Amino acid sequence: MNETLGRGYARIEAIRAARGEAVNMSEPGAPPADRYNSVYLTLFVAGAAFLLPFNSFIMAVDYFQHHYPNTTIMFDMSTVYIAAACVAVVVNNLLIDLFTYNTRITFGILLSLATMLFVAVCNIGWDGFSTNVSYTINLIAIGVVAFGCTIQQASYYGFTGCLPPRYTQAVMAGESAAGFWVSLDRIVTKYWFKQPKRSTFMFFIFSILILLGHSMLHHVMMKHPLVQHYLRLTNESRHRRRIQLHLNPTEDATLMESEAGEPSYGVLKLQSPVASTAGTAEADSAFSFANPVYSPTATLPVALESVSEPRSPSARSSRPSYKVEDVVFEAPERPTSWRNFKRGVLARWAVARAIYPYMVSIGLVYFTTLSLYPGIASEVPSCRLGSWMPIILMSSFNFFDFIGKIAAAWPYEWSRSQLLMASGCRLLLVPLLLLCAAPRYSPHIVGDMYPIMFSVVLGFSNGLFGSVPMILAPSRVGREHREIAGNMMTLSYNGGLLSGSLVSYLLLSMLGPPAEAPCRVYPTPVLPTLPPVTTTPSNITIPFVH
Repeated sequence: MNETLGRGYARIEAIRAARGEAVNMSEPGAPPADRYNSVYLTLFVAGAAFLLPFNSFIMAVDYFQHHYPNTTIMFDMSTVYIAAACVAVVVNNLLIDLFTYNTRITFGILLSLATMLFVAVCNIGWDGFSTNVSYTINLIAIGVVAFGCTIQQASYYGFTGCLPPRYTQAVMAGESAAGFWVSLDRIVTKYWFKQPKRSTFMFFIFSILILLGHSMLHHVMMKHPLVQHYLRLTNESRHRRRIQLHLNPTEDATLMESEAGEPSYGVLKLQSPVASTAGTAEADSAFSFANPVYSPTATLPVALESVSEPRSPSARSSRPSYKVEDVVFEAPERPTSWRNFKRGVLARWAVARAIYPYMVSIGLVYFTTLSLYPGIASEVPSCRLGSWMPIILMSSFNFFDFIGKIAAAWPYEWSRSQLLMASGCRLLLVPLLLLCAAPRYSPHIVGDMYPIMFSVVLGFSNGLFGSVPMILAPSRVGREHREIAGNMMTLSYNGGLLSGSLVSYLLLSMLGPPAEAPCRVYPTPVLPTLPPVTTTPSNITIPFVH
């Protein structure tokens, strides 16, 4: 039995469930209940936590614009974040089989926490660096934060792809909750602490406390029975082997991997020690089990016929077959060879071909969003609101983005063409919001309500059409490829972010050079007036007023 050491043991019904086949929910293979929605709420907090650092940097727009006047600090931070995020997505795809979900997510949490703490204490609280050095530190810090947060994001989307779809929606709703929470936090700290440095320091401290809470919740969630159940199913489905198990009472069990393409997981044959030397009558007393269905007239598989004695057609047809409920399978090998690497690339290409409409849709959604937010949104002027204007625009975006992601859970089956059309229509928001800021200090679309309204539409459509493709895409492939689907969607998502952030520089050049200028005054037109009507004698002539 030494050959079976180091090999895993799996139930057939678990493998069937991993492949998406119907199983009896009363059986032991049924998923445990998510009591009190603890897994859902933890993933909601996780979605908020891995976008919290980026939103914290962006929502401190008033502090950074005051600390680094006449610079492109918001555009630079956005571009550095997205570029580092794209690198992190590629790295995560390469390391997906070398490190577990828990290892990758924990690494991202610790990296984000350490960087946020350094920025809050050294670059904002102490503020002992020169302006140029401080500017560079902020860009490096947001790049490091982006790497850690995106490792978490890509890992969480791959992780929730193995769970039912509602858990992917929980992560995406949490992403919007991050923006909404940060917006409220920034409004409160800016109103409560009048000094910009103190208010920004407290603002970052609150974000760090949430990250600490998320770290503890994550490690509790990974031990939940529901999570362990689906991770086990996915692991068994991804690394399943077609095994033939031949047992003989006179020898140890031997395992033979089947090279045939039959859908059976294993074949178990038990026979008498004298079956190979006795006649046909004694051989007929042998019995066998075969997967996947019971068939009283089934014949032995060809692979087993080769190891057994020749049989007559009548004898083979009368031998019954039964289901195998348990099967021994080999432990998965790590992809260290070129052949396995090539197999992984081909698997990703096959998944991309299956879900490319969803990849294009989510890429267009975030391309439009990053073209306008946060760069152009931070440049919309307002004589009435002053430095509060960018905060109000970003808060409106984040709040309705949160509503849009909640609306994504509505049970409506979006088609691929509908998602692509909706993503394309969002491109109309680019010229509309741009005209609210261009030319600088004298925009073509005048008024505070128009940019707020466009920001609301931008946020709601981003939440809705940025979530639905991410939720639907993993269900379009087999369970063994759902983590790859989640990572491919994250790659397309970050591609849209990067291209949109680069286009935002082009839109910035359309605003004109930054310069201190008074707010544009729109003169009130002179309206025609009539003289008051007075009662006069009939013999007095009233002159006509031109």
